[in-house]
Amino acid sequence: MTQPLRLLVAYDGTKFSGYQVQPGPRTVQGVLEGALEKLMDRPVRVKAAGRTDAGVHALGQVVSIDDAGDLHPDVVMRAMPSLLPSDVAVVDAQLGPKDFDARFSALWRSYVYLLWCADAPNPLYSRYAPWVRERVDTPLLAEALRAIVGTHDFSSFGRVRSDQTPERRIIEATAVGDGPFVRIRITGESFLHQMVRSLVGSALEVATGRRPLSFMRDALAARDRSAAGPVAVPHGLTLVDVGYKDASWPRRPSLQWPWSDRIVSHAERRYA
Repeated sequence: MTQPLRLLVAYDGTKFSGYQVQPGPRTVQGVLEGALEKLMDRPVRVKAAGRTDAGVHALGQVVSIDDAGDLHPDVVMRAMPSLLPSDVAVVDAQLGPKDFDARFSALWRSYVYLLWCADAPNPLYSRYAPWVRERVDTPLLAEALRAIVGTHDFSSFGRVRSDQTPERRIIEATAVGDGPFVRIRITGESFLHQMVRSLVGSALEVATGRRPLSFMRDALAARDRSAAGPVAVPHGLTLVDVGYKDASWPRRPSLQWPWSDRIVSHAERRYA
């Protein structure tokens, strides 16, 4: 029996119609599977830790292959740069335990939402950090986000499928001002569809003075999608890290600024 292969994947989501494969549109999963099929000379199916939406980026997406045969991680690392387009990269490749599954083995997912808060937009960051004209009160933003930490019914903040429970656990929700950037970090065990962007959009309603501080708590209690604020635009959101038991990425460089001011791959192990 072969061991599963796990890949750490980064991508710029601008020109993708999301992660999950679908007929017609360009997707991250479709591009990855196409490259792996060329390498392995047979059909390949991969599983991912998170199904990011169209326009959402990743620096730490995790993908697993159950049936990688005897494919060695070093071969993957050497081959994938020439097989993948420039907006996707395999950052690390490692063997996993026999029961490893990128989605179901994950203990937590961590997202960062970046905002560019200045008098004028910045074209170099415009793909990753939406420009906000209004003043964003970062301490107030951080206080609004504290209301969502813990286990709650998040019906107001996401699309709930009939086979899902709306209950989710948020481990961390913070906001930090860093020069012209505001960095919102939300870490949770799992998320509903559009949940992170809905939480960000609602918290910004408070931070820009359009809603009172009680807005986040009131929206949670309502358990009604119409009670929340607008969904933040997708291109500010990046999946930065996914936590697993005893899974390391020795080839991964430190998570770079402005998405972090610290080394996430080591610091976030406290949540495991």
